[in-house]
Amino acid sequence: MGSIQFVSGAKMRRLIPFLLALTLGLSLNASACDCFSPEQKLRAAQDALSKARLAVIGRVIEATPDGIAKVLVLESFKGSAKDAVIEARQDFGLCTGTSKGQSFTAGEETFILSFTSAASACDKLGTDNFLLEGIRFIVRGR
Repeated sequence: MGSIQFVSGAKMRRLIPFLLALTLGLSLNASACDCFSPEQKLRAAQDALSKARLAVIGRVIEATPDGIAKVLVLESFKGSAKDAVIEARQDFGLCTGTSKGQSFTAGEETFILSFTSAASACDKLGTDNFLLEGIRFIVRGR
């Protein structure tokens, strides 16, 4: 087995700024990690939009106790027109795959991307979802 060698004080003082810079650089890169290229994101957005039945940004105007959310369409990319009111079920049992669903809250704005005949909590995505940026680019052409 090899032996452990210690770094002298002078060498350590020169090494510390380098290690701090390296650690800071790695942590900044990790928090800002963007795992997909812009082309991959755009391709995913094109695929999602082509397969979706509904793609809208809306404001939840009512979330009823019986599990229905009424959503005013603010921006439509596919499906319901702007200013339409759509209904989305809060039934988390409809969620498949990795989707866990998110409750609708009155007053919130949300991105809904649905591939089924009825929108549900499973189709609710945040307005910061990367697909939204790509879908906007596709629909608006910029």
